[in-house]
Amino acid sequence: DFFPPQQFNSSVQNFINQHINQNMDPNSCDGVIKQRKISKAYSNKCKKENTFISATYGEVTKVCGDEGEPYEINNRSLRISREKFTVVNCKCNDNLTFDYCGCKGSRPNLRIVIDCDNNGNPVHYQEGVNIPTYE
Repeated sequence: DFFPPQQFNSSVQNFINQHINQNMDPNSCDGVIKQRKISKAYSNKCKKENTFISATYGEVTKVCGDEGEPYEINNRSLRISREKFTVVNCKCNDNLTFDYCGCKGSRPNLRIVIDCDNNGNPVHYQEGVNIPTYE
């Protein structure tokens, strides 16, 4: 359920590249970050942290609709998933320059907080939160 990138604007393409990796392994942080050329914006410095959602783009998109609910942070209207997702948090050394970032990965199950565009597509990953889901 991965769509060809040309269907999307650059914000959506960027979100897919930086945050969607269905079978992400915590030990693969450096390799995937290198392969996908993920660095700090407009520089060759490593990002301090990057999170991959271990799900398909289609599954994450549903958080923009009825699989998510409104979530406010600093007067920003975002969406939080109703269910938990497996995510891989890659914590890296932001003093290093790309393409080796010395990343360490962990794999928690968290509710994801994202921003969506007007077409209901995810465009920004805010954070993962450990808030209980409603059964």
